[in-house]
Amino acid sequence: MRLSMNLSNQFYTEKRGFIRMRMETEAKLKALGCSEGNHTLTSMSVKCINLSSTGVLLESKKSLTEGSLLEITIPSEREDFPDFIAEGTVIRVTQKPTDELYEVALKIDKIM
Repeated sequence: MRLSMNLSNQFYTEKRGFIRMRMETEAKLKALGCSEGNHTLTSMSVKCINLSSTGVLLESKKSLTEGSLLEITIPSEREDFPDFIAEGTVIRVTQKPTDELYEVALKIDKIM
């Protein structure tokens, strides 16, 4: 039996269109519009796990509602660089099985 494998199958297993940059830094979320279930969210701290040109993966102590419109601010560690601020939509929320935390996938709609 002969196995056929081309170079793209052999060396490329990542299916995402954009590289994700691992961050593990604190960030702030602010609600932009009231969506069902998020009426009380005004501002909260989260942990940014990774960032790509189209989305952000967050770790949150609270569950968020899919479809919510949020503003995310990731503070810069350098004074000569501005904070990263973007508007996005929650596209996925999953509770982590080992603790009371949630993974929140945020699609970036607009970079400010």
